[in-house]
Amino acid sequence: MRQGTSMSLQLDILAIEPYYGGNRRAMLETIMASSEHRWTLLKLPPRRIERRLAAAAHWFAEHITLHGVANVDLVFTSDALNLADFGRLVPALAAVPSLVYFHSNQLPPPDAEQDITAPAAPEVLANLSTAATAHEIWFNSPYHMKCFFERTRALLSRHEQTFAHDPLAELEGKSRVMLPPTDLRIAQNVQTASSIMRDKRTLFVDTRDADCTLLNEALEVLRRRKQTFQLLTVGACRGLSPQWPRAAVPDLDQFAIVQAMLKSGLFLSLRRNVFWDERLLIALAAGCWPIVPAGGVYSDLIPKLLDERCTYDGTSGHMAFVIQDFWEMILPEGYDEAIAGILGPVNPITATKAIDERLEQIVISAPTKVTKT
Repeated sequence: MRQGTSMSLQLDILAIEPYYGGNRRAMLETIMASSEHRWTLLKLPPRRIERRLAAAAHWFAEHITLHGVANVDLVFTSDALNLADFGRLVPALAAVPSLVYFHSNQLPPPDAEQDITAPAAPEVLANLSTAATAHEIWFNSPYHMKCFFERTRALLSRHEQTFAHDPLAELEGKSRVMLPPTDLRIAQNVQTASSIMRDKRTLFVDTRDADCTLLNEALEVLRRRKQTFQLLTVGACRGLSPQWPRAAVPDLDQFAIVQAMLKSGLFLSLRRNVFWDERLLIALAAGCWPIVPAGGVYSDLIPKLLDERCTYDGTSGHMAFVIQDFWEMILPEGYDEAIAGILGPVNPITATKAIDERLEQIVISAPTKVTKT
């Protein structure tokens, strides 16, 4: 721990990411590029999350035992690590303050059908023991934090015999929302590299975990109304009718994805049960009009000014109405300010500064010393 700029502390942070891909990778890369602290990253490629929860703690513990790590003021990890197991395997680091960032969680929904006489799944228990072990737990959206505690309450009520005590009050007391820093400059960089013309009737469709039946029905409504359009889709589109004019974009080609957004008039999400949507933010930075499911995390991301014109109620008829409304409307007054209000809090400088300051507070308030292992 050293004195940093502006009389702040410069911490030595050990970041451990067992699932280094997608949003997790993007967030860590963005934080480390903007942070005033010094970060050491240990990572594993993104594989099945339940396997990471079962084995990653042992892999990282063995790596640290063999190779060691430098001074550590704080351990920063994600929901993909079983932090309780890791602490038992590396007791020197168990004494160091720890922060767990929940990008997602493995807790079953409250209405999930489960045998209450069967033991809770190991990955579920890993998430809860990790949350209980950490000094603080962060969530990427208010919606995610709300869902986490709804699921925890339901799980505790089903499996009272599994838990020695009710951990809810303790978990709630050390939880907070910390928006993930998101590098949105890629949209400007791609546009600068190759001037791209936008077509208002091109739909960029995020088909991850998509209800393609719903999309087919909505597009059929538009076709019957003699509306013309084309689709740009990312990744596999199982169930999407081949009758719709479309071009596919490789799922792992970020440059091509942003190019497609810059060509499109609107961004259409079919993802109802997600805790964060980084791709929506990039699409907004690229100038797309958003059309997303009502509720869920989108109630955190879409401002009230745009809510009625940007969200659909989950039915194909309403989705078709909202799409057609966009083609026929003029952007509402205050649109640019509303989008700036969405994107400003995830600006890398702004969001990372908030993270840096909170990490300092955790270390200062924790009764630990700098640990060398």
